[in-house]
Amino acid sequence: MPFVQCDLEVGLSDAKKTALVRKMTEITHKAIESAYGHINVVLREHPASNIGEAGGQVAPWSPNENAKSRAAAQSKVA
Repeated sequence: MPFVQCDLEVGLSDAKKTALVRKMTEITHKAIESAYGHINVVLREHPASNIGEAGGQVAPWSPNENAKSRAAAQSKVA
């Protein structure tokens, strides 16, 4: 029985968590051919103040800021 753990910042909606669990289950199934019913996914949420990145504290997550950051990153690639 595989257990897949995902640590993430607090803030995802229940719908997005459900989608994440489904996708992680699908990927695990394809990677190791484990039966869907045997795959366990555990989401562990943490406040931004408990997360460090590049030597600093992570700013609180915001769906709008996240979308802006992605758009900015994509425009640099294009």
